[in-house]
Amino acid sequence: MTKNERPISFWTFVVFLALSIVLMLLGQTMSVFNYDFTVRYGLQESPQLVGEFGMQVNRAFGVSDTVVYIPLLIISIIGLLQKKRWALLTTAAVSGISAYWSATVGFMFLFLPGTPGYNNTPEPEIWLFIGVYFVFGVWGLFYLIFRGEKLLR
Repeated sequence: MTKNERPISFWTFVVFLALSIVLMLLGQTMSVFNYDFTVRYGLQESPQLVGEFGMQVNRAFGVSDTVVYIPLLIISIIGLLQKKRWALLTTAAVSGISAYWSATVGFMFLFLPGTPGYNNTPEPEIWLFIGVYFVFGVWGLFYLIFRGEKLLR
């Protein structure tokens, strides 16, 4: 690796963070303002599947992702590109949120069937999506704890 090359882990973080910004803006932020849009494009479940309560829970996640998660994603990318030490903290926060958020949603999918008004059966691609975020979150935390300094070289 030459002096100006970044490790593959750096690009793994940056690409994941950048893709997450796009996905979160389309699926989460948009659900706050136009829930039907997100349902139409398969980014959220319809009220017929999750009930009115479930739709509002999805919108609440959307607000939280918009005001906490997305800014951390953006700040992390900027900090990593500029090789700022604080970027390790914001990226660790993103990794923790990714693991926690995906675990919460996964367990909601396991515990909610049978609840009145809830008729959703997640497709395999949803489980893949949740799994990717969970694995990234856990891997990211451990990577940053044990090897995070490599991202700043």
